[in-house]
Amino acid sequence: MAAGAQGALLSNATFPEFTDLVRHEWVAVREHIQRNARQLYIEDFVGQGNGSSKRYDEVDVETYADNKVEGGNSKKAKVGVGYNVTMTAKTVSKEVDITYEMRRDNRSAEVGTYITNLAEFCDNRMDLDLTHRFTFSNATSYTDKNGDSVTTTVGDGLALLSAAHTLAFSSTTFNNIVTGNPAFSETALESALLIAATQVYSNFGEKRNMVFNKIVSGDDPSTFRTIRQVLESTADVDAVQEGVKNVYMGRFQHVVLPNLATTAAGAYNSAKRRWWFLAAAGQRLNGWQGYLGVWDAPFLKVPAIGNNGEDVHNWNWTYSAGARYGIATVSPKGVIGSNVSDA
Repeated sequence: MAAGAQGALLSNATFPEFTDLVRHEWVAVREHIQRNARQLYIEDFVGQGNGSSKRYDEVDVETYADNKVEGGNSKKAKVGVGYNVTMTAKTVSKEVDITYEMRRDNRSAEVGTYITNLAEFCDNRMDLDLTHRFTFSNATSYTDKNGDSVTTTVGDGLALLSAAHTLAFSSTTFNNIVTGNPAFSETALESALLIAATQVYSNFGEKRNMVFNKIVSGDDPSTFRTIRQVLESTADVDAVQEGVKNVYMGRFQHVVLPNLATTAAGAYNSAKRRWWFLAAAGQRLNGWQGYLGVWDAPFLKVPAIGNNGEDVHNWNWTYSAGARYGIATVSPKGVIGSNVSDA
């Protein structure tokens, strides 16, 4: 049979099913969305009265002491303010209206409550935006679901993943792409760990170390299975003999981003289904400097008789959800990725 009507105004005219004499059995179709991306970022609660933007600057200092000759002066340590990224607040919202007549005549109160409960909309959009920094990790920008351009560059002006990232005070460059962009395997993980061990530098070109603690992927079944096998097997997954210890057990947390393999609008994109990342995430020190700035945490405004949610002219009620936040990826250090080709 043909589908029913759709609209943002809950009225008897648009949705007669709620008020007619037919006995309906309603089936809710807004499936739950897993929101896992937020844990990969450092949260910064900006709040009110602090402007609409915030700048994040790298600060760095040399690593090692120098020899001092007897009677001579000590050498001064070099300190530098490196690259910077400016975070700008964006406001997201969603609302729905319900007429006075619908409120009075609706025979399915639980459906009205389900439709007007917009509490998850803003959290879902925040998770989509945070995930898309990984989805578009090989690009310097993308056009989001509302047609707005989103800049995704890190401090050196390159994409999050690049083979030639630069340093502020050294001619040294570094790479954070797994060689050959392989699908996940124990060998591929070792290649990523080799990059982690050799391609993390201070802005003065000195080798540094980060605690890589998370493996990030989408929900592709084969990728999911392989990651869990590598991380949770009681023995080395490539060993032929028993009793060989799995050195990766308990070392990493597997973070699944269901929206990783999506378009900017949130539709499925099979070309990115096997992408995966190694990350030193969620650490203010010694980790990836990806920030989520929160000006206003997600909120829901609920109308009532006589308050601002009621239109005095027609008595419609408006349910409204909103949030205000920004995202800034200051440095690529701490993220290593494989943009697996699925062509």
